[in-house]
Amino acid sequence: MKKLSFDINKYNRYIESFMILFICLQPIFDLKIFYNSISTLIRVIIFGLFFCFFFLKDKNKNRFKILIYLLILGVYFLLHNWNAGNFYSVVPGNFNYSTINEALYFIKMLVPYFLIYSLLRSSINKENLFTVMKIIVLAMSLVIIISNLFVFSYGSYSDTPIKASFLSWFGNTNQYTYQDLASKGLFEYANQISAVLLGYLPFIIYSTLKEKKMRNIFILLANCFALSLLGTRTAIIGAIIVFAYTIIVFVFFAKKVDKEGLNKKMLAGTLAVLLIYLALVPANPMFKRISEMTNISQDSNTISVTQENEQVIAENTPLTEEQNPLEYIKANYQEKEIHEQFILASYPYQYDPDFWLNIMQHDRASRTNYRYIEQEMVKRVVSINNNKYDMFLGITNTRLQNIFNIEKDFVVQYYAIRNNRAGYSVCSIFTAAYILYI
Repeated sequence: MKKLSFDINKYNRYIESFMILFICLQPIFDLKIFYNSISTLIRVIIFGLFFCFFFLKDKNKNRFKILIYLLILGVYFLLHNWNAGNFYSVVPGNFNYSTINEALYFIKMLVPYFLIYSLLRSSINKENLFTVMKIIVLAMSLVIIISNLFVFSYGSYSDTPIKASFLSWFGNTNQYTYQDLASKGLFEYANQISAVLLGYLPFIIYSTLKEKKMRNIFILLANCFALSLLGTRTAIIGAIIVFAYTIIVFVFFAKKVDKEGLNKKMLAGTLAVLLIYLALVPANPMFKRISEMTNISQDSNTISVTQENEQVIAENTPLTEEQNPLEYIKANYQEKEIHEQFILASYPYQYDPDFWLNIMQHDRASRTNYRYIEQEMVKRVVSINNNKYDMFLGITNTRLQNIFNIEKDFVVQYYAIRNNRAGYSVCSIFTAAYILYI
């Protein structure tokens, strides 16, 4: 009787083709309409299957050592989840912690790990990877550009549609705020998309200089234009820095690595894109945001001076002994320009009026600074919980998101995962290095 056997290698070409296709489709999962826990789970499962395939195909006897990282992450999650059960807050429900959602958040961090290993163990060459990068960059950039031109993009600083295209950056723009102009296309988070496009930018610049193909100039221009439209500091300042060091490094190493030397035509085209980008920078909504924040700060200082001199400013009417704190907050929070999402939903004033009374006494610049209020709410929650293990195990990403999605990713990770985020990053670096080694 003939023995049945399974040859995993014969499926290699199909798996690699599907992996390339799935990577190219990643921008779809970042669209606002598809950005949810289900799409995240789909990514994790499929990249996990890629990992399993190439792990089984890998004949290196040391390959089992890379599973140590999965073990460490699993142990940490158990401790993290245990700590989450000892949480106390004055808000009923303790911000609705979910073990499943938290586990999904941790599993999501495995996607880069799975992808790095799969790509390194596949036969996909550098040229194919660069093609994938270009497809992703072009797709994401065109979504942002087209939605901006036809004014159906979401605002980078809001979840509402923008009110004008980039053409309104020029001339009299007093009728628009930065929230009306900065656009993130149809994607969920502006800073996230900024980071993705910035991450690809050095490779697009390198490819433009190296391959000597005019279509790469177009992709580079689309990449830079999309970053400009995003209007975030990460995108605007980051692009300038990336351009500078990438060109410097390439020029420095070009003649040493490439026998053909540096192609002056491609360098000229790359610099032309940079000049176009720099020409758009002064009109960027980012500066409008900085100007508006500066004006608020100056107005706040003027009010403070007037208070000291006249001591008669209705805006800062103090709470009297006869007044109920809850009634005072309800009657004055709008006048104090505190966003109702914060005070009514994220951290309801009814459960911690002392915190909000303190915030209401802050200067106007602080009260209207969303990032400041976001962090202050989380700091308050952490202080009330008063758990020494939070320093190492965090208050969980689930609870943090149920308070508010803080705009600064580093701050999110600090409070959600706490100091172990640094350990996670170091572990990831060593894992990637180890995969390369074995």
